[in-house]
Amino acid sequence: MSALTQAVQTPNPGDLVALFRLDVSSLGGSVMYFCQSAVENAPISFGGVSYTPIDVEFSGMEINAGGALPRPHVKVSAANGVFQQIINEFGDLLGVQIQRVRTFRQFLDGQEQEDPTMYYGPDSFRVERKVEENPVFIEWELSAAIDQESKQIPGRQVIRDTCLWRYRQFNPDTGDFDYTRAQCPYALNVFFDRNGNSVPTPSQDQCGRKLGDCEKRFGEGNPLPFGGFPGVGRVRP
Repeated sequence: MSALTQAVQTPNPGDLVALFRLDVSSLGGSVMYFCQSAVENAPISFGGVSYTPIDVEFSGMEINAGGALPRPHVKVSAANGVFQQIINEFGDLLGVQIQRVRTFRQFLDGQEQEDPTMYYGPDSFRVERKVEENPVFIEWELSAAIDQESKQIPGRQVIRDTCLWRYRQFNPDTGDFDYTRAQCPYALNVFFDRNGNSVPTPSQDQCGRKLGDCEKRFGEGNPLPFGGFPGVGRVRP
């Protein structure tokens, strides 16, 4: 049983802390981390990330058996001008991702039971529309990340024999690999070409995107981060 489960089952589990992440990078902005100033009067840290207290209210997160996904509202103070400046620069933030995780105070950094793995969530949403903006507050309606027009489930195409993860790229100008957009975690200095043959130089390193290529790099019998679905069978009538 995890420490989080144990805490919930005690009469006094501690203070539940909500932590928010607003990612404006899709519009050219930055990522903001904040918590509720009604609960916190100074920045707090969780998992090495510092969260700034601001006036924020999160409501409407109701889950029921009716089938409809929740559309919560988030309301932030416009008093300090931070969010007003973001709106002035990037618009109403439509489509921007906002996440919420919740944890108990004793699991925050610097506490006796500090543990960045003990949290609920993340609850992931996107900004659906701006409800109201005035000198006092700004309010948005959110929608679940999968509750988007033309969104299909599953989000990834199911392909049996081909890995879809992006592999590292060798940069001849720096003489090193570029991992900026890499999704495959392989980082060793053992190189193979796309046919699975061992090669001596990093410039020849390419992945053939097959399960066998994964086994050569990570070892046969070890857990493999293969980005395909080798267990999927063909549909037969």
